[in-house]
Amino acid sequence: MFPTKTSTALALLACFVPLSLALNLFNFFWMDGVFAIVTIVAFCFSEKSWNGIRSTFGFNNKFLLICLAAYLGSGILGYFLNSPMQTHEWNKIASLRWIWGFFACFSVGNILAVNSKKINWSFSTLIVILAWIIYRQYNLTSGEFITPDHRLQGFYSNPNYFALALVLVWAMVLSFVLYSKDCPSRTSATLVLIMATIALIATYTRTSWIGMICTLMVALFYTKNKKAIAISGLTFALFAAAAVFNVFELKDRILYTFDFSGVNSQIARLTIWKVSWQVFLDHPLFGVGFENAAKLFPAYYVKLGHANEYVVGHAHNQFLDILAGAGIFGLAGYLGAFGGAAVFFYHKLKNSAELHKKQLALGSILCIVALFACSWTETPFIQHEVRNFILILLGFSYGYLAGKPQQQTTL
Repeated sequence: MFPTKTSTALALLACFVPLSLALNLFNFFWMDGVFAIVTIVAFCFSEKSWNGIRSTFGFNNKFLLICLAAYLGSGILGYFLNSPMQTHEWNKIASLRWIWGFFACFSVGNILAVNSKKINWSFSTLIVILAWIIYRQYNLTSGEFITPDHRLQGFYSNPNYFALALVLVWAMVLSFVLYSKDCPSRTSATLVLIMATIALIATYTRTSWIGMICTLMVALFYTKNKKAIAISGLTFALFAAAAVFNVFELKDRILYTFDFSGVNSQIARLTIWKVSWQVFLDHPLFGVGFENAAKLFPAYYVKLGHANEYVVGHAHNQFLDILAGAGIFGLAGYLGAFGGAAVFFYHKLKNSAELHKKQLALGSILCIVALFACSWTETPFIQHEVRNFILILLGFSYGYLAGKPQQQTTL
């Protein structure tokens, strides 16, 4: 019996998340084209009415739309209030089209929830991609895989970008390991988690390590999974032992974090935080425009008595970056959007009777935890490599869990 056009389209949409994540691990730049195709397919599936389109694309969540309007509106208004609009500024505003990508990802989850039964999650694609990245790194470094002189960066231009993107996938997969009862599924998810953990250590990105630790603590505190606690304790003991004996130069990397002598990344971060805070104090309501504070940094360095060698492209702190670029209203919108999402996912986690929905809800919460944990020393949301993962994971999860009524249960 030949498959219908509907079942074929649904099968393609079901591949959207793993394939998109895999393509992004390969540093896939043309996500605009992917989002455009998804939007067209989703529109074909939606009811041809305004209410049907709103439901398919998630336009019926007024709180989310208000938060996004506050975030985007403040940053854009900051340009007009504090900077002459030149081509460079218009290009930055145009890059905010990522918001359309979020609703495209929502539509995928919504359509699959409404038109299909339970989805069997597969991690085979990610296993293959991670194995290839690790194998490629091993060959490039002539067997010296975990070393600070050859930080793993996948196919990205910067190991930090790769690590900040991968830690979001790590957080999502963690929930499937903790909640999975199906042996093949749990085994494949565990393999991805192990490979991603090794890869994240090999990036030597301290921010992603912080994200992993914070995410794991939240996950174990909530689930209280004894086996997971024991395995995590053993893993941490092995890592601590490796650090004490400076295996793979981990001790040197950790101690470097507490080195505040001379000119290094710690001193540079502290300096840029002070400068970003001062930019915010001078423009508290709407900021100076998204990612536009860097234009003002040289003058502020002089104003605060610092040398120009500290000039960097962004604040290395997501919250300060938003405060300087979009002000109080922008930060309120940003926190409101993710805070509202966390409440939504928590509600679904508590009340869903279906295991695969619990996995998706917990994984989404852990993604937000990882994002916020990493946001204290980096600016993951302004990097398109990382932002694509956020759009795909949270947009799809939100759409799928909001797709149709579910049975209620009490944990």
